[in-house]
Amino acid sequence: MLVIWGTIIALGGILGILMLANQNARSLSSTDSPAANSSRIASKPTFHPTPGRTVIYLPSATARAATAMPVTPTLVFSSPLPIVKYSSTLPPDADPLTGLRPAILENLNRRPIAVKVSTFPRGAVRPVQSGLTRADQVYEYYIEDGLTRFIAVFYSQDAERAGPVRSGRYFDEYVMRMYHASLVFANADERVEKHLLDSDLLPLLFVPRPDNCPPLCRDTSILGYNNVFVNTAGVGSKLTDNSRQNLRAALFAPLLYPESLPAIDRIYTHYSIYSYNYWEYDPTSRVYKRYSDTVDATAFTQGEVYGPHIDNLTGAQLTADNVVVLFVPHIFHNEFDRADQVFDITINGTGQAYLFRDGRMVEGSWVRDQIDQPIQFQDKDGFAIPLKPGVTYYQVINPESSVNQTDTTMEFFFFTPLREVTSTPTPKGFVPSATPRKNQH
Repeated sequence: MLVIWGTIIALGGILGILMLANQNARSLSSTDSPAANSSRIASKPTFHPTPGRTVIYLPSATARAATAMPVTPTLVFSSPLPIVKYSSTLPPDADPLTGLRPAILENLNRRPIAVKVSTFPRGAVRPVQSGLTRADQVYEYYIEDGLTRFIAVFYSQDAERAGPVRSGRYFDEYVMRMYHASLVFANADERVEKHLLDSDLLPLLFVPRPDNCPPLCRDTSILGYNNVFVNTAGVGSKLTDNSRQNLRAALFAPLLYPESLPAIDRIYTHYSIYSYNYWEYDPTSRVYKRYSDTVDATAFTQGEVYGPHIDNLTGAQLTADNVVVLFVPHIFHNEFDRADQVFDITINGTGQAYLFRDGRMVEGSWVRDQIDQPIQFQDKDGFAIPLKPGVTYYQVINPESSVNQTDTTMEFFFFTPLREVTSTPTPKGFVPSATPRKNQH
């Protein structure tokens, strides 16, 4: 009897298993499409793997639409973000200094004009300082006694009134050679002037004298010596050779992967208690606006007071698409130079550089690999760094200067070599040209 009951229970279990399997099969087939259900063929189960890391490709910044510039980046995926090799080809009618097509194309069929523009004494010069908003590129560098001066390169545009035009320095020779430029200046220290006059650049030197007015004339309504101004459009006709020059274009391209670069919205350069400035990035206009010293500081970096730096010619604030800080050696040829702070800012070879554009900072190097061509920029991997199309301002400081970054602010502190008393005799008949640094007229 027990055997019979055991057999019955076993058969019941087998039957239950078969019924359950049939029910599961029907359940699987019911999740298919109507066509699959009609054929009673169960679909394959769908697998949902565990989500992995999402790769996000950061968008490129969009450069100001002005000139069509084909850009062909070559990406090498050897780091979390690819190493970027930029390349760009400018159209033949683009300005090699800005990457933009000038309003007057004929302006490119001539030499660039480099003009020395004074910024001190503050009270006398700032109200009449003119023309800087028309320049393609501008360098600011230390001269002496805590003061700085501009050398502005005009090419795609002219300024009918640029100045006040002031004296030359050794650094101006490098700018002349890089841009094949004529130099407009109001004489120079005897050492510098002799150096320029004895060089092959003599035909390109343009100084105040009766046959150079116009375009280089004194404004007698302005008292003092800061009253010489130039109409840059008139310089070329006075030169023996004003033909178009073979200038190597800078690399202009949008930034790739801008979010990988530090965001910096203010760049301070502290030269001295008399000369200091900062550039502030405006994300709306996508340019840097310049603010400069309005009074003498109480101490280095202490008690500084800033105001918008205005061009008296246009009434506009100075702006830049690129701000570049260049670390360049400041040397003395002899002890007499050291006593008078007559620097030779030797922009040869290569040196450290910081490029600011589109609200971002790129660390790298400046490279002057050809004596007669503008400097180029490279990143730490040796690849070219592109400028944004537009105006570039250079803040020139020496390698002994210090740097500090705080959040989105960068500060550069110029190191001023101390004057040293020297036994080197003053050259016979030498009279240095004083540059008052205070606010008086």
